[in-house]
Amino acid sequence: MDTEVTSTEGHAGIDSTLDGTARIERLFEMTSDLLATVSRDGHFTLLNPAWEQLLGWTREELRARPMRDFMHPDDVEQTLVPMLGSDSQVGQLEDLTTRYRHRDGSWRWLLWSARRDGDTWYAAAKDVTDRMWLERQALHDPLTHLPNRLLLMDRARQALARLNRHRSHSVVAMLFIDLDKFKAVNDNLGHDVGDRLLLSVSERLAELMRDSDTVARLGGDEFVILAEELDGDGEAMALAGRVLEALERPFPLGTAEVAILASVGISVSHHPDTDPETMLREADVAMYRAKSADGRRLELFDERLRSELSTHLELEGRLREALPHRELVLAYQPILRLAGGQAIGCEALVRWRPRSGGRTASSEVLPSTFLPPAEGSELIVQIGNWVLHAACAQAEIWRRAGITVPVCVNISARELTELDLAERVREELAYCRLPGRALCLEISEEAVLRDPDRARSALKDLKRLGVLIALDKFGFSQLSLGLPSNLPLDILKLDRALTASFHQDKDRRAMFVATIALAKEAGLTAVAVGIETNRQLALARELDCAVGQGFLLHGPASAERVRLRGTAGSVTSAPWRPLVRLRGSGDRR
Repeated sequence: MDTEVTSTEGHAGIDSTLDGTARIERLFEMTSDLLATVSRDGHFTLLNPAWEQLLGWTREELRARPMRDFMHPDDVEQTLVPMLGSDSQVGQLEDLTTRYRHRDGSWRWLLWSARRDGDTWYAAAKDVTDRMWLERQALHDPLTHLPNRLLLMDRARQALARLNRHRSHSVVAMLFIDLDKFKAVNDNLGHDVGDRLLLSVSERLAELMRDSDTVARLGGDEFVILAEELDGDGEAMALAGRVLEALERPFPLGTAEVAILASVGISVSHHPDTDPETMLREADVAMYRAKSADGRRLELFDERLRSELSTHLELEGRLREALPHRELVLAYQPILRLAGGQAIGCEALVRWRPRSGGRTASSEVLPSTFLPPAEGSELIVQIGNWVLHAACAQAEIWRRAGITVPVCVNISARELTELDLAERVREELAYCRLPGRALCLEISEEAVLRDPDRARSALKDLKRLGVLIALDKFGFSQLSLGLPSNLPLDILKLDRALTASFHQDKDRRAMFVATIALAKEAGLTAVAVGIETNRQLALARELDCAVGQGFLLHGPASAERVRLRGTAGSVTSAPWRPLVRLRGSGDRR
């Protein structure tokens, strides 16, 4: 009896063990996670069905070949070296991300954890392909698939942290690359060709790089190269030189070849605690210096540029306080008929009177000093909004006093091409109860040429409001004479360089004459800007220009002191005495 009891108990234990094993095997077969065992020589020895469902290979096919045959080449070393390179009988891997090839040739991202026991690794993995795809979308440029700014900054932080780890004299460099006149490719050949060119540029830049370097695209036609373990400034500049040479070779794009040049700014750091954003800003500043010298150049950010940037940032910081502290003011300069001196317009000119110790400084800061720093930020929009509002408010005051001269407001390139300027102007006109003809908007030729299509569209929207449009700095480029026929204009303001030298330079004089003829043909008013001497005034009249603006006629003045009602005395072509005299003409404030 005792034997039977013992025998019965033994069979029950065996049955229980078999049931437990079956349950484990069933769990192994049914789980959606990927489970596997891996041998010392890097072969799968046991796999659950989830592998077949995810990768499309049968388990027999996966076991028949080494693991590395299914892994992305870039992931082999980081995965198999820790798994197979140790002689230890125990080991552990956590959160290892590896790509495996699907039977259709695509890649799946797996997140691994594995533990070693003797000669066998026991591994579990999850499919994280969707998550990795979303992360890569957030960190990569959608067109070129290069790293974007966010990923570039992360890699720059890592590269800077590695400085001096291996070589005490090594440096990290950022090369900011801007393609010169890329917009012309889009305008003339279409955006599809432009996109193909950007892809070709990204591929050519990648060919120049080492595995440890990064090529990123910030957007548009701007690329950045991050290079580490360079021997110093010289090697960074040599790399920039190779970039310029590589991009000079024509790009075959279908049936056409496109040649394009570039400007490159270089920032170099020797210090691990350098801020990557600072490096990028420095490289950007250097690139703009290279671009301002007609492109196809490289420029290293050095102490000279550092001093300029420091001054620029200090000025920008002070300027941010100017609006809330009411430090900006407007001066007004009339635009006058050269026969009789009647004002046909009045330009609003912004001035900055910084406060110091609670008091307003006696001297003014001119726009040429403080507007360039503002143009690279939202400050230019804030200043533009304030000028538009203040000028319209003054126009309302004058109109109530019976002075109906249009007030002219300068519009920045950013306001013209990036914002809904027409809506902003419509709101201001309505607020100040002004008709459209009470306002004249002055846009520079340079702003139009930056984005002709958007500029043209914005100007058409503005014309529907009844405002006047003046093209400022006309004649500064060879493209000038073709612009008026394409834009809804009322006034051409000649670039002051023409007025300053047309009595000495025959080419400038010819351009001046051509502009006057063009304006008359198109029914536009031509304005000679920058009349400061009697000789300039006399020649402007002799060349049949009817309207002018300049210190000789009337300097900028406050709204209270500007003279808009007066008329000039007699006008003559004699070059040796004043031709137009207005009350207040000596006021140059």
